[in-house]
Amino acid sequence: METLKANLKLGELYSKKELSTILNDPNIEIVREGIYTSNRLNQMLLFVDLVKKGKEARFHFNDYFEEDYFHWDSQTTQHINSPRIQKIVKKEVDVLLFCRINPKVKNITQPFIYCGKLEYIDYFEKTSKPVHIVFNSKDFDESTNNINLKKIYSWRPENIGQSTTNNIYSDSKKNKNTFQKKPNYTERKGLVTSRVGQGWYRDAILKKWNYKCAVTDCSLVNILISSHIKSWSESNDDERLDPNNGILLSPNIDSLFDKHLISFQDDGFIIISNKIEDENLSKLGIVKTIKNEVV
Repeated sequence: METLKANLKLGELYSKKELSTILNDPNIEIVREGIYTSNRLNQMLLFVDLVKKGKEARFHFNDYFEEDYFHWDSQTTQHINSPRIQKIVKKEVDVLLFCRINPKVKNITQPFIYCGKLEYIDYFEKTSKPVHIVFNSKDFDESTNNINLKKIYSWRPENIGQSTTNNIYSDSKKNKNTFQKKPNYTERKGLVTSRVGQGWYRDAILKKWNYKCAVTDCSLVNILISSHIKSWSESNDDERLDPNNGILLSPNIDSLFDKHLISFQDDGFIIISNKIEDENLSKLGIVKTIKNEVV
């Protein structure tokens, strides 16, 4: 079968006009909905604006990447049993994502960034009109150097002082009772979707440590690692998703911490194993008086 995906390049910019040529379908140029279905190719295109200007605030910030998972709100007329949504759920069509942060910049319509194929995982049961769906991004490239993809992957509502509304992990929905119980994804889906929990966990740790390494103050968010103080394997379900059991570290610090070559006292001062020679400590930029700034 002919496929559109084969003619697209991950991270490239495409206008709807250009896609109408690639798809050989003039209707795509004039489509105004966020979903377009090509019956000929058996593919569904999602056109997503991360910031939806001109719409109610509750629709603005529910679409975003969480590592290799993509959160998406359907149209406001759709629920889980809507025909289009069922095609997604039953995986009867290939779903391709085209995403942009803002639809216009200085009144100039922006092209969409091709983000690859999506595969349905689950939906939030309490959502309808719109229904909130989580996909696995099959073409997600964590190590990409493509600036377009980097901007889309790293965009979070929190970056612009906003929060989601339909996401059960959002601060507005989280209280002591729900926090003490690990998210439903992890309960229902086991190890595979525990990665969703870890994605949420990373976001929580980033916020807790002000998007900086707790030791070095490095603010290169793309390289920082959200590490468990009490290891994942030794933690119970609550501890695995407890931000108080987490610390944000630069890669070299995290590697030493993970191998139990360094640790921290209750006051934040570093504890260094005698297995590390002073010469190597110096090369790693670590001094014995260093401490993490406990949040």
